[in-house]
Amino acid sequence: MIWNPKHRFKSEKSPLVSHITSEIEEVCGDDLEIDKSKIEELAKAVESFLETEHDKGVADSKYIVMLASRALSSIGEGAAGRRLLVFGTGLVKPSEWEVTGEDSLLVLDLREMMVRENAPLELIFFSTLGMVLESIADAWDKAEGRGVLGLKNVFSTGLAFLGSSSDVRRIEMLGEEIKTACEQKLERICAERKWSQVPRVMNLDI
Repeated sequence: MIWNPKHRFKSEKSPLVSHITSEIEEVCGDDLEIDKSKIEELAKAVESFLETEHDKGVADSKYIVMLASRALSSIGEGAAGRRLLVFGTGLVKPSEWEVTGEDSLLVLDLREMMVRENAPLELIFFSTLGMVLESIADAWDKAEGRGVLGLKNVFSTGLAFLGSSSDVRRIEMLGEEIKTACEQKLERICAERKWSQVPRVMNLDI
C-alpha cells in the first residue's frame, strides 16, 4: 500500500482513523519528520485501503498496524514505521519490575518473532532481532543506555526452533545464544550512540 499525500479524503474522522492517528503519534511521534497534520491523511489512506480490499469490521489490529507501518515507510519514514511495527504489535512492551529498580524495562516477546513458513528460520530470526533492537534503541537515549531488555518466552522459542525431541540443555544453550546476540548488538548500538553504559539483558523465563 502506497500513500499519496496529495490525495484528499472525507473530512470527518472515523473511530478507526482516530485510533490509527493516536497510535502513530503515541508510538513514534518524536521520530516523525512529516507535519503531524498529515498523519490523519495517512490514517485515512489506511482506512480507505481496508474499505476497498477487506472487510473493515474484521480487520486484525496487528494487520492495521502493519498497514500503517508500510504507509509510513512508503513516504520515507522508515524508522518511524519500524518503531510502530515493533511497539504497535506488542512485540516490545514497556514494563515495570522491582528487580530492575529505577532502570526502564522493555520486554521483547521472542515468540512473536517466530517465522512459520518454510524458511531459514535462525538466519531470519537473528537478523530480525538486530533490527528490532535498533528500532527501540532511542528508548534508552535519555538515560544514556541505562536500562534493561527483558527477553520473554526464551525457552518456548528455542523449543520451536529445535523441536520437541531436543533435550533441555540444547534448548537452554540456544536461549543463551539469543541472549548473547542481544548483548553484542546492544554493545554496538552503545558505541554508535555514545551511551555511558550498555542496557542489561535479562532472561525473564528464569
